[in-house]
Amino acid sequence: MESRKEKAMELFAQGYNCSQSVVLAYADILGLDWEQAAKLSASFGGGLGRLRHVCGSVSGMSMVAGMLTATADPTDKEQKKENYEVVQQLAKEFEKRNGSIICRELLGLDDDQKNSVGADYRTGATPEPRTKEYYKKRPCKELVGEACEILENTLLKG
Repeated sequence: MESRKEKAMELFAQGYNCSQSVVLAYADILGLDWEQAAKLSASFGGGLGRLRHVCGSVSGMSMVAGMLTATADPTDKEQKKENYEVVQQLAKEFEKRNGSIICRELLGLDDDQKNSVGADYRTGATPEPRTKEYYKKRPCKELVGEACEILENTLLKG
């Protein structure tokens, strides 16, 4: 049986973004169908719409955590706190392993190449083609896998 880590990495290799890859790997236990999960997480790739802010893998982990630990009741302060603690724990572990949770930092991009909201002047919103060269210079597939490892080891253990 394929692990969720392997599934997420394969989804990334198929063209899904980091956030989608993580969320889709857990769609079956989140109560989301494939299309819902793919659309819900689509805008978080590339560090939020390719703005290179919080890594899509981290956003995907947070969405999974939200579906598993959050409340729909806006007055349930204790459950909100517990959910935020889980998200912070996941992000802290991701940062410990990778040095950052920020997409542009993980990709080694220079801040001078960004406009005021973080978009890259040279490439804008258009995703890069997924070529062999792309995979050589991008750690994204591995980061997607690590996000799933972190989820399994912290939130879904036992």
